[in-house]
Amino acid sequence: MAPTRQKALSSVLTRRHVATQTELPQKHAATQLSGCRECLSLALAGDGSSEIGCLRCDQVDDLLSLVAELREEVERLRSIREAEREIDWWSQALPSLRQKQGQLTDQSQGEGDPVSSPRQAEGSSLKEGSEWKQVHAWRGRRTFSSSPTSPSHVPLCNRYEALAVEGHSSEDMDDSQATPEVAPRPKGPMPRVVTTPTKKKRRVIVVGDSLLKGTEGPICRADPPLREVCCLPGARVKDIARKLPSLVQPSDYYPLLLLHVGGDEAETRSTKAIKRDFRLLGQSLKDSGAQVILSSLLPVEGSNGGRNRRTQSINAWLRGCCQHHNFGFFDNGTAYTAPGLMNSDGIHLSQRGKRIFAQELAGLIDRALN
Repeated sequence: MAPTRQKALSSVLTRRHVATQTELPQKHAATQLSGCRECLSLALAGDGSSEIGCLRCDQVDDLLSLVAELREEVERLRSIREAEREIDWWSQALPSLRQKQGQLTDQSQGEGDPVSSPRQAEGSSLKEGSEWKQVHAWRGRRTFSSSPTSPSHVPLCNRYEALAVEGHSSEDMDDSQATPEVAPRPKGPMPRVVTTPTKKKRRVIVVGDSLLKGTEGPICRADPPLREVCCLPGARVKDIARKLPSLVQPSDYYPLLLLHVGGDEAETRSTKAIKRDFRLLGQSLKDSGAQVILSSLLPVEGSNGGRNRRTQSINAWLRGCCQHHNFGFFDNGTAYTAPGLMNSDGIHLSQRGKRIFAQELAGLIDRALN
């Protein structure tokens, strides 16, 4: 009986040991692997790290930022090339223009046109007939030669006769009619955005101020050929309104326009002027055939209560304006005033804040397209 009990105990112990040996690697493997939320690929998690870093996503962000820099460089080189072409054209056209002008002057002199100015008439008469006489000085007094000079044949004409006639006619008029006020120069109409009704893949254009710098990666990652981020540092609302017609092509079908602008103006301009510029922007985008979404202004961190009050007033008015024009409105709220999301100045976003801001805009674009 004793040998059989020992065999049974040894078999049970070996089974438990095998089970523990097979379970431990499985648990260890489960703790080693994790998934990326953006590209859905497996990545190794570091020891003690709270956030999961995906090397593939970081490489894609770097490549997209390089593509944006290359686009800016290409635009700069194109402008330089156009300027060089214009300079070359002028350098080739100026000699021919000068030659034509010389021919015209030669023809006018050959036909014997009247002298245009009294100085030219006096000079021509001196060259033709008269000469300077020598003047002799004697005892502090000057004696001039008594020989008369030949009269110069100068055509007598009054070049200001037309002005004199106009002056006489204006004397008979009333003072209010004689000196009319200069009317202010009318401003040109705001350029409008034009699209096409022909169905095709939709483009996404994100336009705004310096807060959009560095958001190209998360926004353009889903479809880089059809998505574009235009960052205009220091741009105002009216600058965005003038830039949009050049960004939206007439061949675009129902493009998505996401605009974030006005934050820099809240410090220096009045709310009345900012609202007026937003009205003009809405008029230029009305009936354009584009899906328009306006992003709210971000509040600032710290004791700058006056700017935050103006920001809240503009955001509340902007929400109603978007409802009136059938635009979309994205409220960023006050989440970016949390610690760590603002720089030390309390106005601009930190790297972490920009990353969150870019992810929020990318999610908004995905929801709007779907």
